[in-house]
Amino acid sequence: MALTADGVFEIIGSFGRYQLFILILFNIIEWFWFGWPIMLMTFIAAEPAWRCISNNTECSLDGNMKPGGNNYDFRCNISRNSWEFVDDFTSVVTQASLHLETRFDLVCDKAIYGTISSSLIFFGGIVSALLIGSLADKFGRKILVFTFGFAIALFSLLSAFPNVYWLFALFRFIIGFSIDPSLPLGSTSFSAGGGMSFFVLITELVGVRHRSLMGTSLWYCWTLSLIALAGVAYLVRDWRMLCIVTGAPAIVIVFGWFFTPESLRWLLVKGKMDEAEKLYRKIARVNGKELPEEALNIDTGNDAKSRLGDFRDLFKTKSLTKTTLISCFCWFVNAMVYYGVFLSAPSIGGNMYLNFFLASVVELPAIPGGIWIYNRFGRKRGVIVPMLLAAAGAAGAVLLTTDDESNKGFLAGKIILSMIWAKFWIMISYDGVYIYSSELFPTVVRNVGMSTSLGCARFGSFLSPYVIFLGRVHPLLPYGIFATMALIAGFLCMLLPETRFKPTLENIDQTIQEGSTGAEEKDDEELSPGTDEKKAFFPNTECYLSTV
Repeated sequence: MALTADGVFEIIGSFGRYQLFILILFNIIEWFWFGWPIMLMTFIAAEPAWRCISNNTECSLDGNMKPGGNNYDFRCNISRNSWEFVDDFTSVVTQASLHLETRFDLVCDKAIYGTISSSLIFFGGIVSALLIGSLADKFGRKILVFTFGFAIALFSLLSAFPNVYWLFALFRFIIGFSIDPSLPLGSTSFSAGGGMSFFVLITELVGVRHRSLMGTSLWYCWTLSLIALAGVAYLVRDWRMLCIVTGAPAIVIVFGWFFTPESLRWLLVKGKMDEAEKLYRKIARVNGKELPEEALNIDTGNDAKSRLGDFRDLFKTKSLTKTTLISCFCWFVNAMVYYGVFLSAPSIGGNMYLNFFLASVVELPAIPGGIWIYNRFGRKRGVIVPMLLAAAGAAGAVLLTTDDESNKGFLAGKIILSMIWAKFWIMISYDGVYIYSSELFPTVVRNVGMSTSLGCARFGSFLSPYVIFLGRVHPLLPYGIFATMALIAGFLCMLLPETRFKPTLENIDQTIQEGSTGAEEKDDEELSPGTDEKKAFFPNTECYLSTV
């Protein structure tokens, strides 16, 4: 009897020395650096406060004017030599230092360009997914991981040198085109860049029972990279040098080519049996296992006649339509709030480096805390309650925002605490929605359902800089929007069923019944013709953070 690919891993080692080496290697040479180009704009696109030049008759305002303040736009009506930018914590910002805003003079009527440059990295991910979403299927995971990874490193470095805004913006778009901004999901049809190909590749090298370990380790590495970025940005105040310092380490990815194998499942599906056998034997040898000859008689699933659904099938039944729309909205909101909290670090008061650090470090307890919540209280409550608590934190930031100049430091501290509270719970909700959505969609449409949800998350990420920009209109708007959207998403999730301990749905005519232990089947219908996809070899994305 032929074994499955996962069955072979149980023989040669589901997670042994070989997989541990690959995990450490990948985390060091690639994953750790992925967060830097995405979040870098938090610092280099932050608009500094300004103040009137001493003894100037045209400008006589006292103190520093910050974005969203009552007098912040006053400078747009006076001459440029009447005011100057202020570094919140050191000295006056010159044309060549610290902020992108000052280098390209992105102020007043040009202020939106800074926000555009922040959103372009997310927009690049959207375009990449639409144009090259199936390249990983055709050419393999390895070539995409290193091609796009090298592009990320190269254009991160080149971003330091443009003297015109449009060229800098183009480089940011190319970086976004090469990296995935809604990490990490092993979805195939809406994801092709270095990040997703990397995630799929690394999860395909372990057995199914260790994919949760791989997924969790990647989240921790992502969080540690953001914590490190806060320190690097604090030490390197020149924006050009910051681009170089954060881009240069990623060059080490080229050395990983010589140690990285191709995906076993991809080799099997493509019929490259000799290469697959060599890799199986190498894994077995490093793990200290024996590989029997009969274990190489592997069922690749190529002869399976089951059909996979397409996008239209997500709306074939009322139940599935509801699941699709709510799932998409939840992903959209989680991504928008998650990235929005980071991007708000310079504008909520206090030290923006400390704000960013706190927003990052709070993820460390949120990751294991989320896993415990999903398994103890279920997927549904594990998404709803954290989302509502995140909404409460965002609402707290709104309620604490005031124009009162007294006790500004105390108020800023409470606002930052509310921000950290919101960030902690939105992290748990964001992790949970990965698991919850994968269990809600039936097998035949799970891939396209998760891909569609990921697409909605991309748009949420893309819009987050513009939500933060609304703080110039009124300081209450950004977190007011976050609170409202998270509240709506939390209540909408109440319309969905619990999935913990429920069998996986197989076809689109099954529905999960609340309070039951299984899926109730209705009359099966044949999927529409032409929906067959050759993606059965992709790892199941279900519950990679779950220990159930």
